[in-house]
Amino acid sequence: MLHPYRCEICGETYVGGYPAERCPYCGAAGKNLLPAAEWINYGKIEMCEQSIEDCKKALELEMTNYAYYKCATAKAQTQVTQTIFKRFMKQEMEHAEVFSKALGFDLPEAPQVTCANEDVTNMEESNKHEQIAIKFYIEAANRAPEERIKQIFRSIAEVENEHLITLNMYK
Repeated sequence: MLHPYRCEICGETYVGGYPAERCPYCGAAGKNLLPAAEWINYGKIEMCEQSIEDCKKALELEMTNYAYYKCATAKAQTQVTQTIFKRFMKQEMEHAEVFSKALGFDLPEAPQVTCANEDVTNMEESNKHEQIAIKFYIEAANRAPEERIKQIFRSIAEVENEHLITLNMYK
């Protein structure tokens, strides 16, 4: 029997016989896929100034990473790297949407970025982007007094770490 689930992080829906191992949209761990009836729409989150600033920085990071992966997808040299970059591009956009909703902001336009014409260079640069995001998200989670903000930063840091592992496997 199929059941509706919603991701506790991004709010996207999934229908299946059981929760997926990962959210098919934002990449969050399957433990974040709840039966739809239990899902809570947090909307804009009341947070301290530091958490607001951290979420703004995270939104900027995610939009930049989205734009970077979009560029890398367009210039990918193989189907494998194109698939990896495209999946990461979509997940970075989901992450940006999570932060924009938490802040009560409209999603900003993606910045203009450039990338290389070679996969190996784009993989190396992607690795740097992911390391910066992971480090920042862990720091932001550790200093956030709001439990929901901690949950978001920790979950997204975990997804970014999965990106890093994937990049290291294929570089």
